[in-house]
Amino acid sequence: MIKAIRTKLSTYAIALLISCGFTTSSMAGSSDFSGIYGAVWASAGGAQIDGTHTDRDGNVSSGQVGGVFPLGGYEIGFNLPLGDVLFLGAGHSVTSGGTAEIARGVGDAKGGSNSEGESAGESSFNVEATDLKSVYIMPSISIYDNSAIYVKMGRSIADLTATGGAIGAPNNLQGDLLGIGTIAMTESGLFIKTEGSVTRFDDIFITGVANSASAKVEGTPDVVRGTVSIGFKF
Repeated sequence: MIKAIRTKLSTYAIALLISCGFTTSSMAGSSDFSGIYGAVWASAGGAQIDGTHTDRDGNVSSGQVGGVFPLGGYEIGFNLPLGDVLFLGAGHSVTSGGTAEIARGVGDAKGGSNSEGESAGESSFNVEATDLKSVYIMPSISIYDNSAIYVKMGRSIADLTATGGAIGAPNNLQGDLLGIGTIAMTESGLFIKTEGSVTRFDDIFITGVANSASAKVEGTPDVVRGTVSIGFKF
């Protein structure tokens, strides 16, 4: 499902910028957004890992598991005008609270049992991402005075923690970020941003599930978020 959302988000973002490029109001101005900005943000999201689970007997099954989570943090950046209505933003976002639960109860999701009669649920564990950080650029179009839309493209990194019996897991996640959003700003520089985004992290490989050397999980984590930011353009 998250993969389908990511594809639709990409198509919509491109179409939105192209269409607005032909319908932009003459009152719009990229200079309204020029300069350094800072903001605090809060988001609600969902995470999913799409992959395979190999139990201690070598039986392989596939599936999708995940969870929902709240996050909060701050961002800093700047906007550079490229024309009358076009401008390019660049920024850095840091999570200061919350945990993204990438997977929970993987064993339960896979089903089956091993030769000792233990159910696959006994090999369940949690995979959590914390300290999410992102760097990005935002091609943007001013559509009216103090209003704009943008596409966000960047790279994200997060610390990874696996608990519940997993003994071999990467220390961090890295992945590509894609989002679309809107900006509404007052004449004083105070602004509100709303954004939808998807981060597709690189494949992960976790071994030692349920303390078994042969049990492992492989997959691709995805995170979908809806975010509201409140900030000030200096």
